[in-house]
Amino acid sequence: MLRKWPTGVRVSLPKALTRTLSTTTTTISSSSSSPSSSPSQPAFAMKNVTRKNFASALETLRATLRDADFVALDVEMTGVVSAPWRESFEFDRPDVRYLKVKDSAEKFAVVQFGVCPFRWEDSSQTLIAYP
Repeated sequence: MLRKWPTGVRVSLPKALTRTLSTTTTTISSSSSSPSSSPSQPAFAMKNVTRKNFASALETLRATLRDADFVALDVEMTGVVSAPWRESFEFDRPDVRYLKVKDSAEKFAVVQFGVCPFRWEDSSQTLIAYP
């Protein structure tokens, strides 16, 4: 069964967002009926881009990025740590931690790339996600 996802997903954020980002709870609701959460069905809209729909998906993404207030990125790679001694820890100096993560990132291939533009809507004080 093919499911039609809403164009924009509304994310209501608390006024605490104006502070430095800390652990906050966000609620995700959709303007249409939201899909049920099940292992085979995501609880949010997600677009699967393939060779067949790449051109149209890229054009849609470009248009959405032009209007975005911020963009969230996610990269899935073929690995995380290139060697046990390259694992970064909270107590590492920032420059050492950066070099460890950089070394690992250079050794693995990107297998999935996620991008989600967001637009702030003043009238309802909500962020609208365009996954």
